[in-house]
Amino acid sequence: MNAKSIMILLLLAGSAAFSGCADGNDNQALYHNGMGILLYNEEQHDAALNEFLEAVRLDNEMAIAHAKIGDIYREKGDLEMAIRPYQQAILLLPLEFEYRFNLGTVYQYLGRYGEAVDTYVGASDLRPRHVSTRVNMSYCYFNLQDYQNALAQCRKAVDLDPENSDAWSNMGALSDLTGDQFAAISAYKRAIELNPEQTAAYINLGTLYMKQNRMEEALEMLNKALALDPNNPLVHKRLAFAYNKMELYNRAIERLEMTIELSPKDFDAMNSLAAIHMIYFLRDPGQDQFRQKAVRLWYQSLELKSDQPEVLAFVNKYAKSS
Repeated sequence: MNAKSIMILLLLAGSAAFSGCADGNDNQALYHNGMGILLYNEEQHDAALNEFLEAVRLDNEMAIAHAKIGDIYREKGDLEMAIRPYQQAILLLPLEFEYRFNLGTVYQYLGRYGEAVDTYVGASDLRPRHVSTRVNMSYCYFNLQDYQNALAQCRKAVDLDPENSDAWSNMGALSDLTGDQFAAISAYKRAIELNPEQTAAYINLGTLYMKQNRMEEALEMLNKALALDPNNPLVHKRLAFAYNKMELYNRAIERLEMTIELSPKDFDAMNSLAAIHMIYFLRDPGQDQFRQKAVRLWYQSLELKSDQPEVLAFVNKYAKSS
């Protein structure tokens, strides 16, 4: 503990010592809250948590202690445990922006997007120009399939901060979903211009180029994404789809095999790889090893997701072929 921390601690202790007996619990709560803040700042989070818990035991109306309990659980990854402390902090201090924003992120990470949106709306009412709130709201609306509200929040975000690459990237994805491919390409390019290391923008722009049969540009974008994040299974998968579309099957196989190595439960990649092996088999039925590989992959895919009638039909058709 450094000298500054010791001095703050002494002041807190002195404050508690010279206060009247009637306020003893309150003073002790302040003392434990102060200790918690010192320990938290020194990244002794378990010890800090104990102090904050003791503070709220002594004074359940200490909003900052509740909020710090939420912060510690959130940072430890115990997201469900973070919810109640944040809710209590908001109940006690409803005009505190940070409490609402942090609770919104917890709901968002848990996939509870409706609750996240409601919480972010309250946060944005308190701080309308906070860009991250708008970006996060957009993401949550997207996952709720409310694309118009998602796009509206993206527009507000880029109006507030025209150099926010995440907002531009999200706007690209939403513009693509709503059928405005020209706006989507412009938005992705702007996101990349602002942040040349934004993998998602390269992937999405490459995928959009693929839809437009601009295959060389698609490969350029996807290969840039691969250079930035070589262990990203989605990049390998999208490259495989591009190579497959160009009938460069050997390259597609390499990328799909890498996708499955990086993401062993990707049944969609297994099905795609099986389909390419079947192309080789149907071209030359004498090459039975391709049929066998395809069937093995389909079986693996069905083990991961049994409800795939088309895959099951392929297995029934080709499993016993000679």
